[in-house]
Amino acid sequence: MSSFRLICALWLTTAMVSVACSGDDTDHGADRPLQPLIYTEDPELTPQGAAVREERLQRQLLEGAADGDWGRLGEEDASDLEPIDDPQQLGKTIVDALLQSDQQRWEHSFVSPNAYVSLVGVDQRQASEFVDNIIGQSRPIWETFDQAGGAGAGAAQLDEQLEFVELKLGTAHRVDGSRTGDHEEAAQFTGNRLVLHHDEFDVRFELTIDRIFRIEAGEEQQEEHTHHYHLGSAVGVSGRFDTFLEVGFHRDPRVLRSGEYPFPLGVGTFWRYQRFHADEEPQEDDPMDTAFEQSAGLYAEELIIEVREVSNYSPVRLVELLYAYDDRRHTRVRQWWVATPNRIYLCDQHCRDNIDQLDALLDYFARTRPLLKFPLESVSSWTTPGRDSSVVSVDDQWHDMQTPAGSFTNSFRVDFRPAHGGANRYVRDVNMTWYFAPGRGVVRRDIEPGPDAREDIPVTEQLIEYRLMD
Repeated sequence: MSSFRLICALWLTTAMVSVACSGDDTDHGADRPLQPLIYTEDPELTPQGAAVREERLQRQLLEGAADGDWGRLGEEDASDLEPIDDPQQLGKTIVDALLQSDQQRWEHSFVSPNAYVSLVGVDQRQASEFVDNIIGQSRPIWETFDQAGGAGAGAAQLDEQLEFVELKLGTAHRVDGSRTGDHEEAAQFTGNRLVLHHDEFDVRFELTIDRIFRIEAGEEQQEEHTHHYHLGSAVGVSGRFDTFLEVGFHRDPRVLRSGEYPFPLGVGTFWRYQRFHADEEPQEDDPMDTAFEQSAGLYAEELIIEVREVSNYSPVRLVELLYAYDDRRHTRVRQWWVATPNRIYLCDQHCRDNIDQLDALLDYFARTRPLLKFPLESVSSWTTPGRDSSVVSVDDQWHDMQTPAGSFTNSFRVDFRPAHGGANRYVRDVNMTWYFAPGRGVVRRDIEPGPDAREDIPVTEQLIEYRLMD
């Protein structure tokens, strides 16, 4: 593709201009969407691959503006990086590129179009498509590392936490795909694993690489390097490392301090709720002072939730809550939450038994539905892994809540279908809605009973008093 047409593609994609670059008389009105030229002219290129080309073009344009090297637009990037002649060097190059957000080193890890042509004998256009498509398929892991190590509240640098351990090559194959036990005959390796280590938590993670190419070096490099190693497929992330980032273990643990955490969880914090039939008007006076006729099906008229204890098990906090109901039995239910920088989970006995074991916690989090995810965002939802019928969702608007305890603007509505019940019969086999005010907690709960719920009527729990402790 010519430099002129590539520049046009960039302009069309970024909407820098709205005129035709080809010089024809086609109408390019503002009411028609702009499309990337490089994608529409190369239908075998995936949208992710097209994005890789466009980013490369932008990089080349910036470099060309700086050094005047406009003539190499659309060609392979010139690179002063050393050839990768060892599997461990490839592994370290990949990790360094991800941890340092080094895009040039990242693309250097992948097979080049020219090297791919020499290996399988396809034409240059097909080779370029293949390379850009696999780089595009690796975009999720690039963005994962880029965002996790970026600036922001509580951000931490992953390059200060993780280190490369080794690249474990998988099964060796010849060019034709047949297996071989002779490493010198190998042209590719499948089922490869790249191992990372987190020094502080003493835990290992793996990245997956379906295919690595072992390519004979060009004649000009034969004296120093016989073969080069490059990625021949997208890089994937293991579920454990994904969970590690999702729960926020890469973040500064100080974000868990009660004064900064979105959900106030200091010892002594409590919320007192008035409970009433959702279809009836709530009692206006304080129910502690005024007796009123209890609705049929309503077992308790008041609930107090208190934070009894918070234990620090870096990088998590174990929070003990006491739910006190004013029913005839004076029901008291203890519940434990485990708070991470980004999430809150209900913590069952198995979770508590392994609260200081990061490996076990990561496995628990991977199969458990969070109560809340931070930052909480509208129009979001999440499920229990492997159980799509269990859903938590946040609606698409802010809610201004008026309660006897005060007004709470910009509250989130969070729907649990079904709710986390645990040992609490009042919220077992129910659907529940929380109205959550960041920094204040849950200001209202709406409970819809299921067939086996303790109370067979819809119940609203409305905040009438609260105290927040650091």
